[in-house]
Amino acid sequence: MNAITEKIFRCKKVLANKLIEYGFEQAEGGYVYVEKYPEADMTFTVKITCDGNIEATATDNATGEPYTLFLADGAAGEFVGKVRTAYESLLNGIASACCEREVFKSADAHKILEYVSRIYGSQPEYLWDKFPYNAVLRRKDNAKWFCVLLTVAKSKIGMAGEGTVEIIDVRMKPEEAESVVDGATYFKGYHMNKKHWVTIPLNGGTNINEIFKRIDESYILATK
Repeated sequence: MNAITEKIFRCKKVLANKLIEYGFEQAEGGYVYVEKYPEADMTFTVKITCDGNIEATATDNATGEPYTLFLADGAAGEFVGKVRTAYESLLNGIASACCEREVFKSADAHKILEYVSRIYGSQPEYLWDKFPYNAVLRRKDNAKWFCVLLTVAKSKIGMAGEGTVEIIDVRMKPEEAESVVDGATYFKGYHMNKKHWVTIPLNGGTNINEIFKRIDESYILATK
């Protein structure tokens, strides 16, 4: 996946049923879409595997060879620009018609988003372009945050090991927050007021029903 494709399809989940509606054809291991670009005598081919991997190529019809100059950083010129614009337009159209936003990967995060939508009618808000893996959940009546979902480096919250982890920040009464923080399943609130918020890693270490209970308590505390 090249840089343009990665950027356009970042945090998106491909919906297979939408691909056929768009015009993709089933192929071995996935789906293929072909579009002619006569202004530059090019053919764009988009291949999407069953596991969601996306490969988009441009072929020079005159030579039958792949055309890649428009993918190079700093490549300029009218022709290069036309091909790049058409390529991006095609991929943006596919992403818009055939994908849904999927930022969080963990099973717990998916269960949380389903829960807050069903119980409170709340949908995640992605407020920061520089941090596409962070979302807030608000009360509808007063717009106050009652949860924050983030993807952070484990070291940022004091967890052992390398890599990242998805977390949820929830409000909690100060005296309870102080008592539950154990450096294993509960941590001091990441990027929040550590007196009033705690962080729970969404790595299976805390039962999902316990997390739902913490969300309900946080929702009530967000009235103040």
